[in-house]
Amino acid sequence: MYSLRSQRASGFGAFDYSSTKQTLNLAIGMPDPVTFAGLPLASSSLPETGIGIGDLLQYTDSQGLPELRQALAQRHKVALENIQVTAGASQALTLLADLLIDPGDIVLTEDPSYLGALRIFSVAGAQIIQLGMDRDGVDLDQLAHTLTSTTGKVALYYTSPVFHNPTGCCFSIERMQAVAQLLSRHGVPLIQDLVYSELPYQAQRPNVLPAGQGVINVHSSSKIAGAGLRLGWVIAEPRLIQGLAQLKLDGGVSPLVSNLVLSLLRNEAFDSHIDDLREHYRTKRDLMADLLKSCTFCAQDYLLPTGGFSFWVRIADGVEPAALIDKARELGNVRLSNGLHNGPQSRRYVRLCFSYLSPAQIRHGLQIIEEAYRSLIPRVHRPDAERVRQPDA
Repeated sequence: MYSLRSQRASGFGAFDYSSTKQTLNLAIGMPDPVTFAGLPLASSSLPETGIGIGDLLQYTDSQGLPELRQALAQRHKVALENIQVTAGASQALTLLADLLIDPGDIVLTEDPSYLGALRIFSVAGAQIIQLGMDRDGVDLDQLAHTLTSTTGKVALYYTSPVFHNPTGCCFSIERMQAVAQLLSRHGVPLIQDLVYSELPYQAQRPNVLPAGQGVINVHSSSKIAGAGLRLGWVIAEPRLIQGLAQLKLDGGVSPLVSNLVLSLLRNEAFDSHIDDLREHYRTKRDLMADLLKSCTFCAQDYLLPTGGFSFWVRIADGVEPAALIDKARELGNVRLSNGLHNGPQSRRYVRLCFSYLSPAQIRHGLQIIEEAYRSLIPRVHRPDAERVRQPDA
């Protein structure tokens, strides 16, 4: 199941700073924590979690700061040995690729799929096969046929089932259960990228498959705290977590950052902050949804996302997506990415993200795209859409 790289790393052993502190270790060149007190560092700026400066400025365990792992385990109701802390979800996917993929192996996912994951798996040397999907998830018949007809080793299946990147779909739990059962019969691990799972715009949270029995869940603080923290985590079976730790040869995720995230998790106001985020991004989603009703550059068959950061829209017929993307950049420095990068069957789609821009910038950006579209097809015209309609303030 595991890659040649992981087999090579298995003899190294994961770095365990926690046990190192309990020994007279003459084998490792770590700085003397006594010297940390002399740093011109305002200790008042560090969150108070009970962890001393000597540990916050030192290396930490390969699996992550123990106190943070414990807090994450409690939040997700799993055991400590099920948690691996990483430098963001991207490093989590990179480590999983290192653990599971040998060059030439096959990775399965949907068309479209998350561009960042596709790049990570490509760099690992995988052959990526993208399967058809609908709003409930991957086409089960295609998945079953691919698993039985493919001659090479299928290393993993990757998906983002909750507010799917880039389509915004929320896959049904019944479809995901069927996917997991099918993959299990073929011995293929399932990676669920759940970075948007805490940002639903409705009261009821989507159901997700729990980690374990071949299911690997990836989470991140980027969307609920800050992307600059670069802190994510993997929840999986202990054997897989140990394999990730052996491949993580960087001295551990920064204890300073880990301590900050730990303080957030322990703060009762953090979940209220996440509630505020949902309302903040729901307002932006509603604005973009209202504006898109009047746009002629996209077909009106798009999904209204119930969470996440973006819409996935199909460019209206008569204009090449690449030409529209270039024209929008030329007219107003509006940047779009062709859906072709997300999958070969998605070339007529673009992802429209509403999370980062201000309401005024969202309005202006859509106006520029509309102008670009009309300039490429000057005769295409809807009487009720001379311009992108301005919603009521």
